Amino acid sequence: MAKTKSQKKDLVKRYRDLIDASKGIIIVKANKITPNEVNAFRNDVFDSGAKFHVVKNNLFKIALKDSEYEVIDSLNFGEHAVLFTKEDIVSPSKGLKKLVDDTKLEDKEKTQRVTIVGGYLDGAQLSVEQAISLADMPSKEESIAMILGIIDQALGGVVNVLNDAPRSFVTILDQAFKEE
Repeated sequence: MAKTKSQKKDLVKRYRDLIDASKGIIIVKANKITPNEVNAFRNDVFDSGAKFHVVKNNLFKIALKDSEYEVIDSLNFGEHAVLFTKEDIVSPSKGLKKLVDDTKLEDKEKTQRVTIVGGYLDGAQLSVEQAISLADMPSKEESIAMILGIIDQALGGVVNVLNDAPRSFVTILDQAFKEE
């Protein structure tokens, strides 16, 4: 059923609000993806504050232009869905990469039902390769763990150096009293 002009304006406003509230946006070409797959993916990324919407191309292009983003050429044809991420960009990207892998068709042509076509990060446009590489980055928790490991190792070295001076002093005193 066709949308009224008012419904279209509301949808453009909703897209614009999602774009403005998002730190990262990844656009995928969704070819024959089932509602069950979409809902399962939405549930997977919900905890990280991300949202996944199947969009109307023309209305989404208008929202992108209103938010001063450059429009990706792929939006001119075919079905598209968009992953909107807030703070955590990596975890939803990993989930999206899993969705892309899980929805590959098993035919001879190895066509994909979900294909990443690009995105935006902090206002800058991402190429397909850059959008895919987001999934290969360590998550926020992994990054924190790596930083804490580095700090722990450095502090351990400082503690050893600080302990070494009193230990050496005690050893010298001990040897001095043994010689007497």
